[in-house]
Amino acid sequence: MIDIQKLSTFELYSPVDENEIKKVEERMGLILPDDYKQLLQYTNGFAAENGVVIFGTDTINERNITYEVSEYAKGYVAVGNNGGGKFLLMASNKSATELIQVDSGIMDPAYATVVSNSFVNWINNGAINIVAEDKKQEIKNEELCNLILISPPAGGVEDLKKIQEIFNIKKGLYDLLKGSKQLPFVLMKDITVELALKNIKQLGELGKTLKISNSD
Repeated sequence: MIDIQKLSTFELYSPVDENEIKKVEERMGLILPDDYKQLLQYTNGFAAENGVVIFGTDTINERNITYEVSEYAKGYVAVGNNGGGKFLLMASNKSATELIQVDSGIMDPAYATVVSNSFVNWINNGAINIVAEDKKQEIKNEELCNLILISPPAGGVEDLKKIQEIFNIKKGLYDLLKGSKQLPFVLMKDITVELALKNIKQLGELGKTLKISNSD
């Protein structure tokens, strides 16, 4: 069983009930694992400080469609990602407990890494990001920067939400909105320059509201 106290270390969202979960299953045409559904009834997904994000009912369908999970990882469902181009998958059946990780460019369970044999235990142990753990030393040697919002996005909250999702920013939307009225505003610290520039480019015109500066 999920330890509710352990969840307090993550950014949490309003829980959903069984009816909402059933609607998502019908929309996606699959069965979600009971362990994952248990989490949704505590929090509709979460974001951890280490970059791990578990999808809620508001995003799981879109993520699975966008990355064609049903085609390339038949029998699996993407329940989250690690913030670094890796997706977290579980078998799409009610009794599934194993959590595996695949690259977004090779969405094939045959090339997966087992994150944990128990989704619940993995959460209770802090939702460890195995890629982040393996690359700590590598990251230390990379050039880091701060991500700064320098002008208010024309789309307001919707644009801020896009930036939050692309960069996997841990600050809540309320804090981002408040910060956007007190520019310049530091959105993130100690992000790699390479990733920051890549994500800014992905945002297109919206990326012009951002800049990077040397990390303190």
